[in-house]
Amino acid sequence: MEGTETLYPGVFFFVRLWYILSMSYASGRLISQTPFNSATYYQILKILRRLLLYFILILAVLWAVLPLFWVFISSIKPDIETYAFDQTIFPKNPTLKNYITLFRVTQFGLWMRNSAILATSTTLLVVTLSSMAAYAMSRFRYQLFELFGRMTLLAYMMPPIILVVPLFFVLFKMNLVNSMLGLLLVYTGSRLPVGLWMLRSYFQGIPIELEEAAMVDGATRFQAFRKVIVPQALPGMISTAIFVFSVTWQEFLFASILIFSSKKQTLSAGVATFLSEDWIYSWGLLMAAAVLVSLPLVLLYAFLQRYLIAGWGGGSVKG
Repeated sequence: MEGTETLYPGVFFFVRLWYILSMSYASGRLISQTPFNSATYYQILKILRRLLLYFILILAVLWAVLPLFWVFISSIKPDIETYAFDQTIFPKNPTLKNYITLFRVTQFGLWMRNSAILATSTTLLVVTLSSMAAYAMSRFRYQLFELFGRMTLLAYMMPPIILVVPLFFVLFKMNLVNSMLGLLLVYTGSRLPVGLWMLRSYFQGIPIELEEAAMVDGATRFQAFRKVIVPQALPGMISTAIFVFSVTWQEFLFASILIFSSKKQTLSAGVATFLSEDWIYSWGLLMAAAVLVSLPLVLLYAFLQRYLIAGWGGGSVKG
């Protein structure tokens, strides 16, 4: 016990004091008659560590949830309460007027449709193209493939702001400026590198014996990829799809520069028009837009999480 006291002098003192006082209070015995040993000390220390871990986790959850909670509460507050001197956490007169006004006054519904089309199309293209490219890079050992993979990673590491001007001139020459097709091409090209590297590492973890067995049974290379490898790689493909959809759904830089028409704007660029240098149209309207922008992503994660946890393809033999 002397070594323990030397190693944790401060912790040992408080644990011993807490234990003796609690035991003395419960049993009515004198403090000097309360037993205490190393096993009891480590048991109490384990409980304290667990309580500390739970406390840190609760703080982390509150740190992430409280801003979302405040956004939602502000979205159902009338502007009179928002600008009032005496602020309250919960609204005195909750209302959905901000949501109704959002769709009546602005083109929020059109912006949401544009973002949904672009995010879904980009996700489908990126997952399809990157899965085939990642499969080829993980199965065929060519120096050109390795060079191609490193160059795509280098392209993804470049700040997007550097690419804005060259992409603008390229799209202008192709007559694709201020068009959703041009924005779709930009999104697809900028998301392909990360999709490629995410799926490449996942394909490398799938045993090659699975597709070899399928080809021995008469399947072609593409049939083995589609019917054997793709079902095993579904968790990785779903993870990639979630990432690509989330990034594309909330992208602002390219949408605000390459799109001029209000009818073709996306959510991030459209909602940014609510703000100016020294003026805000309505805080309630802005918070309502923030809630509706975040809601599809929350539902997406909630719906696809169970598929990721289930781990499709878990019954196969993994090397």
